[in-house]
Amino acid sequence: MKLWLDRLKTMKNGPWLLALACCAAALLLLPLGKTNAVSMTEEEQRVSATLSKIAGAGDVRVSIYYAQEASAFGGGNRTPVGAVIVAEGAGDIAVRLNLLRAAETLLGLDAHQVDVFLMEEKP
Repeated sequence: MKLWLDRLKTMKNGPWLLALACCAAALLLLPLGKTNAVSMTEEEQRVSATLSKIAGAGDVRVSIYYAQEASAFGGGNRTPVGAVIVAEGAGDIAVRLNLLRAAETLLGLDAHQVDVFLMEEKP
């Protein structure tokens, strides 16, 4: 590899070819499609859909965090230990509190395990 790089550097267009090869490698490493798309689990989709029905909530996204519990019979249960809610209407304190209460009920979490944030405005 070192010999190949040295030979490439001494060629007339070597540095340009080296830069082009680096750019091509970087492009190959980038993910295809939308890079800001986040996949949600079925449960996150279900909770998001339910919370978006709250008056004033608007568009809602939920991320749920789990703890893995081992089972004596193999496998394990995924238990929610926290959630982050991002909603268009979270700027209104009443909407924020309703989102928090609903998430507590749906996920069996305490208030300190759920955070609610205002969604960034779309341009």
